[in-house]
Amino acid sequence: MEKRSIVKNLYQILLIFLCFFISNVDAQNRNKKNNQEKRNIDQFKINAYPIVTQNDDIKLLVYGLIPYQSLQFLKNNETFVAGYETSISIRDNDGNQLDRQSFQSEVKVDDYIRTVDRFSREVVMAEFLVKDQEYTVVGELIDQDTRTKGVIKKEINLEHLLKEICIYPPFIIGEYPGNWGFEENEIPVTTRDINHKIKEFPLFLSGKIKPGEFTVSITAKNASNEVFWNEKLELSSDNNTFSERIIIDKKPEENLSMEVSVTLKQKEISDVKEISLRIRKPGLSFFINNVDEALDQMRYIVTDKEYKLVKKSKRKEREKLFYQFWDDRDPTPGTITNELMDQYYYRVKYSNEKFAGFLPGWKSDMGMIYILFGPPDDMQRSFGQNSRYTYETWYYYSINRDFSFFDENGFGDFKLTTPYYRAVGW
Repeated sequence: MEKRSIVKNLYQILLIFLCFFISNVDAQNRNKKNNQEKRNIDQFKINAYPIVTQNDDIKLLVYGLIPYQSLQFLKNNETFVAGYETSISIRDNDGNQLDRQSFQSEVKVDDYIRTVDRFSREVVMAEFLVKDQEYTVVGELIDQDTRTKGVIKKEINLEHLLKEICIYPPFIIGEYPGNWGFEENEIPVTTRDINHKIKEFPLFLSGKIKPGEFTVSITAKNASNEVFWNEKLELSSDNNTFSERIIIDKKPEENLSMEVSVTLKQKEISDVKEISLRIRKPGLSFFINNVDEALDQMRYIVTDKEYKLVKKSKRKEREKLFYQFWDDRDPTPGTITNELMDQYYYRVKYSNEKFAGFLPGWKSDMGMIYILFGPPDDMQRSFGQNSRYTYETWYYYSINRDFSFFDENGFGDFKLTTPYYRAVGW
C-alpha cells in the first residue's frame, strides 16, 4: 500500500514538472515571437502580380518593399546612410526552391526625418516564369549594419490562370521612378488604398482568350453594395491574350471601401475577378476600413457619455465626432500621421488576427488588454490538474501590473480573471 502511494506521488510530481516545463517553453516561444514582431526589419513586405504571356507560362512580378524605417541609418558627415541585402525566391508546394534573385544596395538621405518616414521606401523587383499552380514566395532582408534579418512568406495561388478563357486578377497602376515591368515609371500600386485627392485611377486588366471578339465588363460598388460606376468594353484580338488599362473616374462619396468586379466573356464562357479598394482620407489610420466599425472599437477609451452621444448621432455627425476625438489627442498636430490613432488601430488589427474566437479578436478579453496596454513584457502559461484548463498571465513591468486569463473549455477562449473595470462590455 505504501509502495503504491509513493508511485502515485512520483507520478503527480512528474506531471506537475511536465506541465511547468511545457508552460515555460510555450511562454518563451511566444515571448520570442512577440519580440520579433516589434522589430523594424519585419516591416519588409512583398507583393506578387501575375501577368499574361503568349506562351504556356505565367509571368509573376514580385515586388519587395523596404521601408526606410526597417533599416538602420548611420550619420556620415551631412548624410544618413543605410545598406541592405535582400532576396526574393519562389518555392513549389513541396518547399523546393525553383528560383532566387538577390539584390544589394545603399540608401542615402539628407534629412533624418526621411529615415523614419513610413512613406519613404526602396523597391526591388523579381520576375519569374511559372505554371498555373500554387507557390510560396519568400522575401529576405538583411540590414548591413545590424545584420538583423527579416523573412516574409506569401502563398500565391495561380491555378486556372492558363485556361483558354480567363481574366487575371486586376490591379491599380501607379507611378514610381524606374522600370518595373510595364511602361517606364509605372508600377502596380502595392497597397489597395486610394488617396481621397485622386480623381481617377487606372486599372490594369489582362487575360487569356481565343482569337476573336469578346467583352470586358467592369462594375464598381460601394460598401452598401450600390453600383456607382460601370463600363462595358467590346473588344477583339488576333491572338490568345489581351491587356487593357481602364480609367475609373469616380469614387464612392461617403464610404471608405469599394469593390471592383471585372467580368470577361467570350461566347458562352465567362470569368470574374474582383479587387477591394479603400479610400484613404486625411487624418485616418491605415488600419481603419470602416469608420462606423472604428467607432465601435473605441469602446475601451471613450466614456459612457461619449459613446452614447456617438450612437445617437447620424452618420455624418458620427464621422465628425470620430475625427474630433482623435484630432484632440494627436501627439503631433499638423503632421500627416496621427501616431496615437495608428498605434491604437494597429493593436485592434493585431487582436483580430491573434485572439479571434467566438467573438472578433478585439472584443475578447485578451484583445481588450492588448489594445489598452500593448504587448506584455513577459507571459507565463500554466495548466490546472485537469489539463483541459489553461491559465495565462501577462506581465507589464513598466506599470507594475499583471493580468491573468483562464481558458475553461480548452478552445483558446481565454477569460480575464484579474479584476479590471473595462472588462464589462457595453
